[in-house]
Amino acid sequence: MNQTAHKPQPIIRENVVDVTFDYDAFKFLKGNRPVDEKHVRKLVQSMQQEYLQRPIDVNENYEIIDGQHRYTAIKELGYPLFYVVRKGWTMRQVQVANSNTKTWTIADVINSECELGNREYRAIKYFAEKYKISQVVSCNLLNPDMDGTRIKKGLFEVGDIEIADKTAKYIKLISKMVNFDCFRRPFVHSFRKLAENNNFDFDIFIKKLEYQSDRLKPCIDVKSQIELIEEIYNYRNQNKVNLRINSK
Repeated sequence: MNQTAHKPQPIIRENVVDVTFDYDAFKFLKGNRPVDEKHVRKLVQSMQQEYLQRPIDVNENYEIIDGQHRYTAIKELGYPLFYVVRKGWTMRQVQVANSNTKTWTIADVINSECELGNREYRAIKYFAEKYKISQVVSCNLLNPDMDGTRIKKGLFEVGDIEIADKTAKYIKLISKMVNFDCFRRPFVHSFRKLAENNNFDFDIFIKKLEYQSDRLKPCIDVKSQIELIEEIYNYRNQNKVNLRINSK
């Protein structure tokens, strides 16, 4: 390990811990999370008590891949900055590296992808702002088959926008008729699935709900939620409709 202060040299030493006091040689990577000042303050206090020489990760352009909060705290304190060059790493590697950890939330990835110009993720953000709902709920409505891991890896693809719009509008309408948060995951998934079910008519359900709103409750899973919706939907119907078919 080279612990002599120096500026980064033209010959890049990959995967080797180096140290420097030339903080200005480093820069933030476009698309990375914004620096949280509260977290920086905690790091500063911790480093003042005990400075652990944990290196930050940068690419060959000295863009910080991992450790921008540590970098900011170290620069403020004037401590030696330890770093490792990971050649070829981009924002994509940052997301992949953090996709299975709690360090990056889905919202962090969405904001990052939007900054990088990803149209699929911009659609999530636009949809969330349009209906004043969370970005996670927007993901569920725009593509209910997309799991969190794939979203965090930047692989999200928008599904049927018309069905997503229709579902969001009706859930908003339902939310005015009940006394609970209608944008919980099982509730949203249930109506998103029912929106693709030819046996289900939103307008009929709304009419039934006008005098049965007290019966509609949030359930712990999609199966139970659809069963309850079916009971309300079939109230006083001679010909019962099975909403569980095609709603798996």
